[in-house]
Amino acid sequence: MKHVLLAALATVTLGLSGCAWWGGGSDETASAPADTHANQEDAGDSAGSDEAKKACGADRLDALTGGLLDQDMRQQIVDQSQAQQFRVLAPDTIRTMDYHADRLNIHINEQGVVQSFECG
Repeated sequence: MKHVLLAALATVTLGLSGCAWWGGGSDETASAPADTHANQEDAGDSAGSDEAKKACGADRLDALTGGLLDQDMRQQIVDQSQAQQFRVLAPDTIRTMDYHADRLNIHINEQGVVQSFECG
């Protein structure tokens, strides 16, 4: 019985580790196939995507692309975007499918370098 309880506790603990919050955002780093909202957008609608980037402040962050996402970079992102909520999305990150126009998505690569910003 003790082994069953320990296994259940370990499963819950590991499952919740991807829900840690820092400064209004989260690092969602558990492994699973990624499904990005960007893949669902129409690539031919650049005027619409520019407007969509304004909702969360992603339009003000292009200069930060290519930098290592550390605490100083996070603070710069929050200060420049004025986003109230953000999340960090690494490759193969599990993410919720709910869309929030005012939530900033920070896309990073395996080394933690910022690749892009989008709202959602």
